[in-house]
Amino acid sequence: MSSDVGAGKVPAALDGLPKGDRKALLKWARGVGERSAREDRGIAPLVERIMSAAGTSGSEDGVDADELAPLLVAAAVEAYEEHGSHSGRDAMGDLMALHRVISAANSSLKLNDMLKEIVQAVVEVTHADICSIFLYEPEWDQLVLTATSGLNTDRVGDIRLRLGEGITGWAALVGKPVAVKEAWSDTRFKYVPGLLEENTVSILAVPIVLFTKEKLVGVIDVHMFEESEFSDAEVKFLETVAGEIAIAIENARLYQQTDIQLRQKVQELSTLQGVSAHIASTLNLTEVLSLIARQAAQLVRADAAAIYELHDEAGVLELVAQYDLNKPVHGVYHWRGEPRVVVPIDKSAIAHAVIRGVPGGLPADSDSALGVPFAGEEYHSLFVVPLVAPRGIMGGICLYNIEEKNFEEDQVRLLDAFAREAAIAVENARLYDAALRGLQTKSAMLQEMNHRVRNNLQTVAGLLSMQLRRIPAESDGAAALKESISRVQSIAAVHDLMMSGDGEVESIRLYELARKIADGVVSTLIKPGFKLSLNIEPATAEGIRVNSHEATMLALLFNELISNAILHGFAGLNSGSIDIRVKLDSPAEEGAGQRRGQSVTIEVIDSGVGLPPGFDPVKGGNLGLNIVHTLVVSDMRGTFSIGPGVKGKGTRAVFSFVPHG
Repeated sequence: MSSDVGAGKVPAALDGLPKGDRKALLKWARGVGERSAREDRGIAPLVERIMSAAGTSGSEDGVDADELAPLLVAAAVEAYEEHGSHSGRDAMGDLMALHRVISAANSSLKLNDMLKEIVQAVVEVTHADICSIFLYEPEWDQLVLTATSGLNTDRVGDIRLRLGEGITGWAALVGKPVAVKEAWSDTRFKYVPGLLEENTVSILAVPIVLFTKEKLVGVIDVHMFEESEFSDAEVKFLETVAGEIAIAIENARLYQQTDIQLRQKVQELSTLQGVSAHIASTLNLTEVLSLIARQAAQLVRADAAAIYELHDEAGVLELVAQYDLNKPVHGVYHWRGEPRVVVPIDKSAIAHAVIRGVPGGLPADSDSALGVPFAGEEYHSLFVVPLVAPRGIMGGICLYNIEEKNFEEDQVRLLDAFAREAAIAVENARLYDAALRGLQTKSAMLQEMNHRVRNNLQTVAGLLSMQLRRIPAESDGAAALKESISRVQSIAAVHDLMMSGDGEVESIRLYELARKIADGVVSTLIKPGFKLSLNIEPATAEGIRVNSHEATMLALLFNELISNAILHGFAGLNSGSIDIRVKLDSPAEEGAGQRRGQSVTIEVIDSGVGLPPGFDPVKGGNLGLNIVHTLVVSDMRGTFSIGPGVKGKGTRAVFSFVPHG
């Protein structure tokens, strides 16, 4: 751009600006306008200077800047017109027209909306047939049609001109207004098909320059369909318009840039929050590593990602996950069936970058000789982000791109924050994995212990059974041995359930326990030919669980109560029934599963001969009832009672306790 762009530059200092009342300020503005006219500086720098002065003088001594600015501009322009060699335009008319354009420029902070208002306002106040604004894009060194009134609006954003190309580009290049009476005969004129400028005869193009920074903002054009000699006053007026909208355009661009950056920040933070929540949603180490590799690549639009784990004690860096955006199958790197990728720390550039603990770039072929993925392939940039956890550096994320890519500072901070969240997720997953392995080891040990205890109890029961065969079947000794065998088998049944249950070795379902013990007692003690009906109501028992200690005591309780019914309640009978009923203390919660602190009541009811008159379970009970009473009251801290059954027939034993399973 020509150095002439800076012509008429406004001084930064506003010498002589009074700080007094409104009258003094108006007098000062007229003086500035008079001097500008005599020095022929142009009306655009004058208006820009007065507007700046109004901003610095506002809100002092009751003077409001918004009210003061139009008055000062009017005073300055009036003096400028009175003392300058200007003709052909009315000063007050110019001021009103300028005010119309300034109002349009201040109508919105959205750039496109504001420019549409400006071109429409310029057409109205200048009576031009067409007005267009081309904005300068320094990164492309081109002018882009951004707004128009009179041309084909479908071409907005498509038409691009180099500096010096066409009358518009020429005005931008030389930094001065260019007025052309006969555009089609001018060698600088450039016809653009489809723009609908065939009726154009005369063109005035004025560069839009931010004088305070000597910065080219763009070009404003007016087209006339009739041949027109653009007067000095008309040129200067459009220069003034260009000067005013330069400030408005710059402010709108800054606002737009800030708005974009703010929205981008919000989007990045939302993405980071969502990614962190996604990663933290699972404790499965394999899934966590897979998620981190994929999300890291997607977060900054990388083409591939690799995650390495640092093993200081072994002096190696191990590849644990990778993600390749260009292949249909992505996910965790599985080394089974092929050599694992493990590189020595002292020979690895990636390892050294990870240990430094600071995100940074490396050559894309780093460690290619060590067999790491992506290095030395079609990728041309590599960025390493360490995984820093509270306990230290755990490893690093390598991000690869096919094209050369430099991460901006904001992206680096975003990646660093993501990596720290990811490191915590990996650490939590590893702790969970270690705890799970410990639990599995504990479970295996418990299963082995249960297996050995059950086998020992079965051995004891077998020895007692061998002894039973040496004693007369109807003797008291045989009955005692049978009861002992039943007790031992009941305890063994608990360990059997803990080995073959639903995987919860620390608790057992009450219904399964009652069923197994009852079946075992019946098979051991029932006499041949006796018809027994055994019923267990599972409606409420299904959801109740007891721990291993409670299960052992309950096994003995069920054994003793069922044994008493078979050995004593059914004496002299050929048939009978035993009902086991379980209920929770609150009927409203039955069937909903066990609640913490809820007591359970169990009834064992038989249809036998019943209890003798005046029976006292404590003083007159046998060994079995003494065992039941002791277990319930002393060990389980519950209550126990025994009495006649339904309608006085048979026996009904009831005990209650609060399970902790």
